[in-house]
Amino acid sequence: MGENRGSIAFFATYRPPVPLDIFSCPVPPSSNGDELHLTDGLSYNYNCQVIPPAALKTILNRPKLASEATEADVDSGRLTGLIFVSERENNLETLHIALCFNDNRPKVKVFSLADIYGTNSFNGVRLEDSGCIGGGYKMGSSTIDHFLIYVSTKEPVEKRRCPWTVVYETNLKTGETKRLTPLGKFDLSPSVSPSGKKIAVASFPDKRGWGGAIEDLQTDIYVIDKSNLGLERKRVIENGGWPTWGSENILFFHRKEYYGPEPKDPKAWRVFQFNLSTGETIPVTPKDFDAVTPAAISDTKVAVATIRMKAVLSDERVEEQYRHIEIFDTTINNVVPKNFDKLHSPHKDVSVFRVSGAFPTFSSDGSKLAFVDNEFKAVWVADKQGLPIVFEKEGPDNCFSPVWNQNPELDILYVCMGKAFNKDKQLHIVAIPNASSGTGQRRRLTKGFNNAFPSTDPQGKRLVFDPQEVGELN
Repeated sequence: MGENRGSIAFFATYRPPVPLDIFSCPVPPSSNGDELHLTDGLSYNYNCQVIPPAALKTILNRPKLASEATEADVDSGRLTGLIFVSERENNLETLHIALCFNDNRPKVKVFSLADIYGTNSFNGVRLEDSGCIGGGYKMGSSTIDHFLIYVSTKEPVEKRRCPWTVVYETNLKTGETKRLTPLGKFDLSPSVSPSGKKIAVASFPDKRGWGGAIEDLQTDIYVIDKSNLGLERKRVIENGGWPTWGSENILFFHRKEYYGPEPKDPKAWRVFQFNLSTGETIPVTPKDFDAVTPAAISDTKVAVATIRMKAVLSDERVEEQYRHIEIFDTTINNVVPKNFDKLHSPHKDVSVFRVSGAFPTFSSDGSKLAFVDNEFKAVWVADKQGLPIVFEKEGPDNCFSPVWNQNPELDILYVCMGKAFNKDKQLHIVAIPNASSGTGQRRRLTKGFNNAFPSTDPQGKRLVFDPQEVGELN
């Protein structure tokens, strides 16, 4: 008897019309000719990690690969390995291993995890992602086996509107697979520390779960220390995703920041650096453009994907609207420099210069010029030493209307902080000591009211300002 069957139509998130592939290049590259094609060009290939030589030797001992290469090929550099996502089998996003033979005519051979480790752990309709290698460290006199750490959706979803991404580990020697994510919790984006001992994951918050978001999942980052002989997790970062280890103590991650409560208020994806020892989080990329999916190079350098100019589908895109890979270094100023442009003056004795900003103010001796950027988020100081940012405000508040202490020896700058030009909101005055270097500890001088227009006496010892009741007009 025939069976009546229907059809279901649905859409998924945007998929690039051109297949992706994996490349490498030296840093810095001298030309496009420096790019090396690492995969075979079949299907979509992405989210790649290099397999460490010791782990690759373990994989080569599996029966499927035993005849492909030897440990000597790894030692000589003839053979390298990659773990990456490919859609080549049944159009599923699953993990594959590429053996890259660096001969005179380089070639690549690709194998699925099911090819190498069987179908007990790698079968069915599933998504796999974020493959990385852990283990390989010493505990006492023994060496811990290498493991493949990855995300899979092979376990059925538990309930409606619930995530089902779980992190697993597969022993590269035995093929044994274990679940690392505790029951009832769901993780993304695992990353292994350089020693192979620690695993960072982005985890959906317990209370909130998944609310249907596609981009800004607002996950928290947890760290698992495998060397402690347990799977105890510790939350280290609230509202962060895509963790990557710069060292045993440094994590980079991305987060979407909102600079106001309204949908029209500016927002940007930024990359941050987190220190596990001190708990300190510092921004790595500016808020002027989107920066996502960090890949740590060291504890101070990180590669990120950037989009410097927003685009809509109707745009004929310019270069800044495409995604690029940029490297940021936390030891140097990554801010795009502001330049003084010399303009033509109608009077030969008068020089005219232009720089992007607002609220310019000179110190009383004329040696320093302070101003804020056009977003009212940063204070810049120009003097003979250069043009650094000396104060930067995160969150929805603005900083504006800087004023110098009239005693130039004190090197103090005052700035208003709060909602700009809004009589119904509180406004505070903040002192910035050592303003020329930006190294002083900022200090808020006022509380309550709408405080503005600070000015000091010539000796710089007393400050006068205008306090208005919130909602009161001057």
